[in-house]
Amino acid sequence: MSVLDTYYRAFREYRKETADNTSCEKDRRAIFQANTDGDRLTTTKYLCHIEADWISAIEEGLVYVEKAVQEERQFIRTNGEVVPIEKVKRISKDSVEHLAKHSEMITHVPEEETDGIIPDKLYMTEKLSDYAVYENRFLYMMLCYLRDFIQYRLEKIEILRRTYIGDMEVNKEIVTKKRTLVIRSKVYEKRTDNPFPLADEGSAALVRRIRDCQSIVSSLLATELMEQVAKTPMIKPPIVKTNVLKMNNNFKHALALYDYIASYKGDGYTCEEVVRDLAPYGEQLADELAETLNLTAFTAYKFGNEIEGVLETEYRAEEKRRQEAEAKKLAERIKRLKKRALESNKTMEEYMLLLEERNRMLEKDSEELAQIRAEVEKLNRTIDELNLEKAELNRKVEELEALVAEKEREIALLKQKYIEDMAALKRDHEYEMNALKEEHAQDMERTRSDYEEKLTAQQVEFSQKLQDTIGEYEAKAAALSDEIAALNRRYEEAEADRLEEECALNAKIAELSETESRLTGEFEAKSREIEEKYRNEFEMHETVSRREMEQLRGETALIRGELDGMRIRQGLTAPSTDYASRERFLELQESYAAFEKFFKEQWKITKKQIRKEVLWAKQPSGKKGAPEAPPAENGEEKRE
Repeated sequence: MSVLDTYYRAFREYRKETADNTSCEKDRRAIFQANTDGDRLTTTKYLCHIEADWISAIEEGLVYVEKAVQEERQFIRTNGEVVPIEKVKRISKDSVEHLAKHSEMITHVPEEETDGIIPDKLYMTEKLSDYAVYENRFLYMMLCYLRDFIQYRLEKIEILRRTYIGDMEVNKEIVTKKRTLVIRSKVYEKRTDNPFPLADEGSAALVRRIRDCQSIVSSLLATELMEQVAKTPMIKPPIVKTNVLKMNNNFKHALALYDYIASYKGDGYTCEEVVRDLAPYGEQLADELAETLNLTAFTAYKFGNEIEGVLETEYRAEEKRRQEAEAKKLAERIKRLKKRALESNKTMEEYMLLLEERNRMLEKDSEELAQIRAEVEKLNRTIDELNLEKAELNRKVEELEALVAEKEREIALLKQKYIEDMAALKRDHEYEMNALKEEHAQDMERTRSDYEEKLTAQQVEFSQKLQDTIGEYEAKAAALSDEIAALNRRYEEAEADRLEEECALNAKIAELSETESRLTGEFEAKSREIEEKYRNEFEMHETVSRREMEQLRGETALIRGELDGMRIRQGLTAPSTDYASRERFLELQESYAAFEKFFKEQWKITKKQIRKEVLWAKQPSGKKGAPEAPPAENGEEKRE
């Protein structure tokens, strides 16, 4: 039994004693009829309008989250250790592979060839299932976030739906010939556990759906998989989108649900304040309120006069009188029963059995009657609630009708004001348009005259510039024609010189090729002659022969390099990929080495000759006894 039921039962018992009492009824009527204008009672409740989109998103996503949890993704962790052979229970593939790599664990050779080899130790592996994969940790983090997301909004919604605010004020003054009673009462109550919120099936159904989602999340967090994952550190955003989160259908929708709730910024609901004014009081409310006020006055009177002992004595005397009256009634009933038993020619036991049977029948009838009475009371309460709701709806209809009438008057006034404002604006607009048209026509005329003057001046200036540009272009064209003619003559002369030099180079190339062939033939003949004549002395003169061969090869390479240089100087040969092969590259190196050696020796000789000529030029002309030759070359060579 709730506290409200206890209060209601006690109040009904209290009313049984005072409802039909004439004096009590007179006092109540005097209280609730006095100064009814000062009575006030307003109640405030809140009607929640819950947005269904986030609830639907969570419901749809939880279907896939449940499937993802049921997958129980895991990886196998292998632990291994080397143990004595006596403790080995099962040999696995890893044990054999480890023994093949560690033959030192085999220390005993079998006595018989047919006996098997038994090692002293063996590697044992133990495979354990580890559920702390990243995807399971993501599910745990997402479920925790979803639990807080739902709980935060559900608590706010429930607090608003269960909020009740009552504000009552009573100001009454009752004056009779023998009594003056002044009541100043103010009651303000606010509670957030009201078990009777506003009747709204829409919000009630949505709240049930939210609670169902909360229950599903709690049950998923209570699964064995999530309890195992809860022991590992929780991951933190941003979420790493692994292949499973991107490709697996269940985990992909779970990730979409997390993205949705993580980016959801609204409260998910709105609330509407519903205020109900119960003044003036109804007859039942006024009567029951007057009863409580009269009880309050009686309590103050009882303690103020210190008459609690007197009242207690009278209460006990009255109770005793009532008990005696009940006992007297019971004795009279027993007498009547005895008389009926004698008149029916039955013993007292038989009569008692009949009475018990009738009592059972009456009890059965009373139970049925109680059920019917309960149904009637329930229907009466339903009727009262419907009447109250009807009265509230009628009051709202009246308010809305008054509001509609007020709005219609406002709309009529706004329409009239709109028509007047539009007429004034239209007149102002026409005046401004006419002024703007005149101003625009004047501006267009001034702009046209200024444009024509500027256009005439620009045409004259452009004509002058065009003539000057044409003259400059013709002069430049004549100069360029003369320059082109001179360049053509120079090109023809250069082409003739190139052809002449090319002919000379071809002749020299032919001569050098002939010389190369002759030298090669002589070298081969001389080599064969030396090989036939001095075969036995070949080892002694190997160094000399190699030097001669190198000299001949150097001469050949020098000639080839000189020929290539002449070709390059005449523009007949350019660097290319022809020397990319090994043979041609070696020939190129030999040519370079021979030319470098020739260059160094030739430079020494040339430098000596230059010095001789310089020194002879410095000697005074016609001097007797002058030397006919420069200083000894030996000294120069030494200094060099």
